[in-house]
Amino acid sequence: MGISIPKEFEKYKNTPGDCPKYDKNNPDYRCSVDFDKSNYRKNKAAEEADKINVGIYEICNLVDSFLEKLNIKSKCIVVDGLDILRTINYEHIQQLYKLNNKSDIVWMRFTTDGFLGVVASSNDINFDYDTNSGKIIEYVNKKWNERRIIIVPLPEITGRNERVLIEKMIGNYLYDHKVPIIDLYSHNLGK
Repeated sequence: MGISIPKEFEKYKNTPGDCPKYDKNNPDYRCSVDFDKSNYRKNKAAEEADKINVGIYEICNLVDSFLEKLNIKSKCIVVDGLDILRTINYEHIQQLYKLNNKSDIVWMRFTTDGFLGVVASSNDINFDYDTNSGKIIEYVNKKWNERRIIIVPLPEITGRNERVLIEKMIGNYLYDHKVPIIDLYSHNLGK
């Protein structure tokens, strides 16, 4: 398929200038919450947590509108009130939405008080606290809501690079539309 990016949406492909850059040859230690002595990502998370929260259905409306503009035939799926890790079946999602690969999804995790915690992609939904995102969530005294996520199936994409680009663009688009994201840089690191 290949996504079609309108000119006015090109800016969402860009990594924000204040985002730490992952480069294995010249590491920016701000990428890792374990090695960053300045607490750069944690401090940014605290700023995000002080903003006005945006509800899950408003987020879905923004994402659905964004996907439509990119001519991606998909919609947000809100999974709410279920034990997510026991319920999610990637093979079923792949078959139902005719995905080329079961990892062709973008997903969004939320905190128990309704903040968007992270925008991510692939078939690795989790609520771990030993990850950068989990450590950042704990730093701002929040917990993952293990019964609420958004899944965005990406049918007909051409592979990992396109999936990662869509993840990045969705995160940047939401942020541009005043949606606070606690782990703001996750969807931009190394991408």
